[in-house]
This record gives sequence, structure tokens and C-alpha cells, in this order.
Amino acid sequence: MKQSPMSVEALIQRFRNNECTPEELALLQQWVTQLTLTDESTNLSAEQLAAVKDRMYQQLVSERPVAMRRHLPYRRLLVAASWLLVIVSTAVLYYYIKPIGIQRHKQQPQLTVIENRQPGIRRITLPDGSQVCLNMNSRLEFDQEQFNHTERLLKLSSEGYFEVVPSIKPGTDSTRIPFIVETGSLRTRVLGTAFNIEAYDQESEVRVSLVHGKIALDDTATDRTTILSPNHSLRYSKQTQSWEVMSVEAANVALWTKGYLVFNEVPLQEALDRIKERYQITIDYNPAIVQHKRITASFHNSTWPAVLANILFVHDLQFRKVGDKVVIGKH
Repeated sequence: MKQSPMSVEALIQRFRNNECTPEELALLQQWVTQLTLTDESTNLSAEQLAAVKDRMYQQLVSERPVAMRRHLPYRRLLVAASWLLVIVSTAVLYYYIKPIGIQRHKQQPQLTVIENRQPGIRRITLPDGSQVCLNMNSRLEFDQEQFNHTERLLKLSSEGYFEVVPSIKPGTDSTRIPFIVETGSLRTRVLGTAFNIEAYDQESEVRVSLVHGKIALDDTATDRTTILSPNHSLRYSKQTQSWEVMSVEAANVALWTKGYLVFNEVPLQEALDRIKERYQITIDYNPAIVQHKRITASFHNSTWPAVLANILFVHDLQFRKVGDKVVIGKH
């Protein structure tokens, strides 16, 4: 039952004046049966809460008129004291928890969120001067106040291409501030380099490709780390938390930032999902015919029939238009 601070004050005042009616006591009893007091909710230890109750109880009792205390029957005093402790506990909850809640709310970081919900590429300059290209339906977030202090931490969803500039810690001559991109449990740590991350929520893998420089990749789920060198890509499985490093053409890594549709060892099923999203078409197929198939290709200003024809031909598949759907099957 939700109570306002005035109702608590009024009850305490009426109790102090010995003016509570039987109906008010019944209402108070109903209120108490619905009230849950926990150390976690008050942020006080059991000892601290007991001490607060005792101090407030002693204060209220001491303020009661002497004549009233002297003539109050023992049993009634005992019951009143019990109710008083409950009321005081509720007052502590309201007046103590509310400021704590406000303080905690203020301590929450105010994240800067940058999204690209439009077709095409969105280019961003970060506070440290680093450049980011966000692909369509991608999201980047970071704490504006903490960014570039002890680290440059960002969280990425979907796909982004990063050109990182070195940043030196204040008061030092050469200590660089690390640049970190989080994608789930995979953390990409950088000092100064250019790399691409594909981390689509609906896809089974995260792919990190390095153009130049050097990056370290940490899997926080397994405490493993690997170093990636230029012209290499890491393919990380979200399900098995395993990864594989392979060669990649650095020149092709950032082609999507120029409007290309790029697939670098992408599972065929996920490539088809990207095509559906890019061209806003409906594609229907039996998942079994695309399992364990991958595609590496790039297309520029190509129509969806040309894209599908090329990536399906490699795997001996074809498509046909049936009403509003594109149906994929075997030759």
C-alpha cells in the first residue's frame, strides 16, 4: 500500500497525542501486513536500522506528556510501542530510501547513444578525434564524461569501421589511452589503428578485421586473449565462445563505407538476411539447404537479382519470384 509522507507524519502525530481511533489502528494493521522491510531496500544494516528505530522511539516517548505516560495501562503501552516501531520503520524507509534512490540515479552514467536508422552510412567524429562509420541499423554508445580519461570505451551493435587516433594521458609523455570496443563478451583493445567490427545481434558470429596497426581481442567469458595483425580477421562464435583467425584482404574490409555490400566469410543464411534488410524484400527458403555454407563477395550498385544470382550460383542454388516472395531452392 503506497503512503505519502504526510500520512506517516499524521499517524505519528495522532499516536503521539493518543488520538488513534480503532478504525485507524485497523487500517494501520492492514498497511503493516503489506509492508516489507529489508536491509537491502533501506541500505542500512540491521544494527543501524535498530539504532534509528530506538532513537526515534525514545524521542517520541520522551515527548509524550508525563501524565499520559504515567496513567497509560501496561498492555496498551506495549501494543502502542509495537505499532510505533512499525510506523517509525516506515518513516525511515520513506525519508532515507528516497534520497538514496535520487543519489543512485545521479550516479548512473549518462550514456551518449548514436544510431544509424537510415539507409546509407553515418560518419561520426568521437571526442578524441577518432572516426567511426556506422552501417545501417547500427548503434554506438559511450559515457561522454568518462571517455578519453583513463580509457576510451564504446559499445557497438551491428557494424562499425574505426579509424583510431592515438591519445596521450595528461601528465605523461607517451602513455597512450587505450581504445576499447565492447561487443557482448568480446572486447577489442586498440592504441591506434583502423579496423572493422561486425557484431549484428541476430547473427551467430562476431567478425573483427584489421586493416593496419595492432589490436588485442579479449573474450571476457573465457579469459582468453589473442593479438590480431594486419590483413587478418577473427571470427568469434557467440554460441561456442570459440574463435578462428583467417587471412583477409585489407582493401576489402572498409568497402561497405563506400556503399558496397560486402560479405567476408559470412554464413549464407546471414548473408541472405542482410540482403533482405538492404533491399526490403521477402526471401523464403528451407534452412537446411543453406547450412554450413559461407560467402565472400562484394557488390556495388547492384540490383538484388544480380546479388542473389552470384552468391547462390557458388553453392548450386537458384531463386525464383513467387508472388511477393523470392523463393530459393536447388538447381
